[in-house]
Amino acid sequence: MAKNESSKSKAELYREERKERLAKAAKKNAKNVKSRTVALEIGKKAAAILVAVAIVAGIGWAIVDHFGVVEKFSTAITVGDEKVSVAQYNYYYSMAYQYYAQMESTYQQQGMSMGFPLDKAPDEVSTNQKDEDGNIVYYDTAIANYASNLAFQQLALYTDAVAEGYKINEEEQKQIDEAIASISEQAKKNSYSLNAFIRANYSKGLNEKSLRQLLEMELIASRYNEDIQKKAHETVTDEQVEKKYKEDPKTYNYADIRSYTISFDTLTKASAETEEEFTKRKNEANQPKIDAAKAMLEKFTDAETFKTAALEHKNSGLKEGTKPTEVDPTVENKGATFAALKTSLSEDAAKWIFDSARKIGDKNVFTTDKAAIVVLIGNPAYEGVSADVRHCLIKFDVKKEGDKPTDEIKQAASKKANEVKDEWLKAGGTEDAFKAIVKKYNDDTASTENGGLYEDIRPNSNYVASFKNWAIDPARKTGDCEIVETEYGYHIMYYVKSNGPDWKLTVREAIQEEVYGDAFEAIIGEEGKYKMVEDKENIAKVSKEFCDKIRLNLAQQAAA
Repeated sequence: MAKNESSKSKAELYREERKERLAKAAKKNAKNVKSRTVALEIGKKAAAILVAVAIVAGIGWAIVDHFGVVEKFSTAITVGDEKVSVAQYNYYYSMAYQYYAQMESTYQQQGMSMGFPLDKAPDEVSTNQKDEDGNIVYYDTAIANYASNLAFQQLALYTDAVAEGYKINEEEQKQIDEAIASISEQAKKNSYSLNAFIRANYSKGLNEKSLRQLLEMELIASRYNEDIQKKAHETVTDEQVEKKYKEDPKTYNYADIRSYTISFDTLTKASAETEEEFTKRKNEANQPKIDAAKAMLEKFTDAETFKTAALEHKNSGLKEGTKPTEVDPTVENKGATFAALKTSLSEDAAKWIFDSARKIGDKNVFTTDKAAIVVLIGNPAYEGVSADVRHCLIKFDVKKEGDKPTDEIKQAASKKANEVKDEWLKAGGTEDAFKAIVKKYNDDTASTENGGLYEDIRPNSNYVASFKNWAIDPARKTGDCEIVETEYGYHIMYYVKSNGPDWKLTVREAIQEEVYGDAFEAIIGEEGKYKMVEDKENIAKVSKEFCDKIRLNLAQQAAA
């Protein structure tokens, strides 16, 4: 309830920025890094996927008792000295398809789409991307690439793990047994033997024994990867963290700014116009707006006078009869990172904002191809903090989510919040007492079980502004308690602790990812221990057969 629900949150942007920094610092192939991360997540959850309804059965394909002898002995990919049979590759292709389908379903539940076809075969729909040769990539190829990458990484990690003496442990064996038991139950419900069900729903050529082997490989590979990551993380020292931060503090610090954008008119190049003539015409058309932006600098000294100057410009030149706006046209950006401002404003603006010479009240104008942007410094570059807080939400009692509360509703919620706070104080005002009132009164059900706890809140975390700003206030001390209003209601806030400057956490994570990335790349990277060789012909056959089955199933559903 304290978190914002935007399509791309500040936290998401932050993670994207951090991934970009890590990729550059480690000088890795971004495509491989992304693929390996997602692939391993799928591998880690393999047993859970198998417990779910099988993908083939889930979309209603007819079960055919076929042993898949050819699939058993044909090779799809080779990893070092080990081979992945076509039968095994079918399994990975199905997992890859399921991953895409689940992602698309999630998008559609949020009213969006990533373009993956749920009502067509994958080879009928373009990903809107091109390969290195400029050819359109269809989803069947994307699935095949994903499947190959998944199989390669898991087999390489498994082979390395076995060489290091890894064996299936008791907990992993239990997961495998539970998965097979679930599949066996599904088979009985459909009046088929376990092996026939596996062949039909996971891959021709597989049976219980070979499916268990695949699961064993996936779980051991996942554990081995986790151990590599843990070992890499343990090697990072405080000295390394501080050194990296000092090398480039702007990457990890924050700034608070306010901006106002004067957009340029969109012009189109005339057919007889040269590029030079077009550029000159654009510059001439844009200059009055740049001049207006610069003129604004003389009219304000702080946030309030900036808003007034921006409103004056916004309402200038209105057509007769048009009502002037009273809405503040400036944009406040607190906890902005260098990378975010570089994208939203310009690189020159970001460099200026994060220059060590900046001070509160500094102002400037920056131009891009699309606009003139007026910038006011609210707080120059600073170290952010990471904090843990607890809260107890007393929601506004509105009829439906999103309704604006009346004054009476707000007064009732405020009264209850103060009564709850008083009850906490009478109970001793301790953290344990706060957990008790959370359990009793909290309307944020997602956080009730952990005592209303939200950890690692940072300046660019995706929380409602008033909630976040209270949490990251450097003046906070353990035990502080106040009532904060948000769009959801009144939050009784309890400050647990500061985790210190958040750059210490961010930089440590960055170095840890670099160290882990190096260790991982030593296994499957371009210069790594294991290489993958694909049999394109056999992979194409798997893909075509899979797509043909989807077409057949869709046709049967349409006929029914």
